[in-house]
Amino acid sequence: CPTPQVEAQTLAMLHGLLHQLHATCSHLAAGARAFPSSVQETAGHVRHGVESVQASLASARSFQELSGLVLAQSRDAVARAQLSLEGLLEHVGQHTPLPWLLGPFAPALVEYPEDVPVDMSKWEGCVTVG
Repeated sequence: CPTPQVEAQTLAMLHGLLHQLHATCSHLAAGARAFPSSVQETAGHVRHGVESVQASLASARSFQELSGLVLAQSRDAVARAQLSLEGLLEHVGQHTPLPWLLGPFAPALVEYPEDVPVDMSKWEGCVTVG
């Protein structure tokens, strides 16, 4: 049986991780507005799942306060969120143009006007597209 201090630190760490996960999911849901409604809904479901886990575990001050049912429901909600995130990543990977994902940090993928000379020696070894 863990000591009360270790238990309190573990629960505090869990609450911190859930807070970070919720913030990330909220950011994901906000960013999903640029995608089709099915992607937006999935991002919303992920956020809602994380919120339910956060609410279930928020009031616990010890492991004894966490029933087996609450832990099982939390584990299921996290598993569903993980599957949804994997689906989102697959959708984005299949339906989003590569330069959009990489942004300005992929110089070998940037298209240059034909009348502007480009010194390709600095891009030696890079894979070009097109």
